Amino acid sequence: MSFVRDLRVAAYSLIRTPGLATAVVLTLSLGIGANAAIFTLVRGVLLKPLVNRDEDRLIYIRQSAPGIGDENATFSVPEIQDLRASVKTVSAFGDFSTMDFTMIGLGQPRSIRGGVVGGTYFDVMGDD
Repeated sequence: MSFVRDLRVAAYSLIRTPGLATAVVLTLSLGIGANAAIFTLVRGVLLKPLVNRDEDRLIYIRQSAPGIGDENATFSVPEIQDLRASVKTVSAFGDFSTMDFTMIGLGQPRSIRGGVVGGTYFDVMGDD
């Protein structure tokens, strides 16, 4: 019964001080609204998968190199050219790879990782 009594005391206090009640309601509504907006943004940008044209036809080809401990090794340009020439069941290749670059000119040199795509990548992925 103490919870019901606490609720009555809280309601009575808010009725006696309407300014405090307004501040509480505004604070809660701003907090809930801000959290909902931030979650919507995070969901739209980070959690929801990107939509690609003909995504049910996309395949991901990878190779592993257990000798060097790499379970997802990138293909070299000659390997991709060989795949394009020999595989007849794939209509187009949208190749993507990452490379490490050294950025200089802004203080200390930094190593950064950049994405490199082939000429047909955006056509294959549907990002016109």
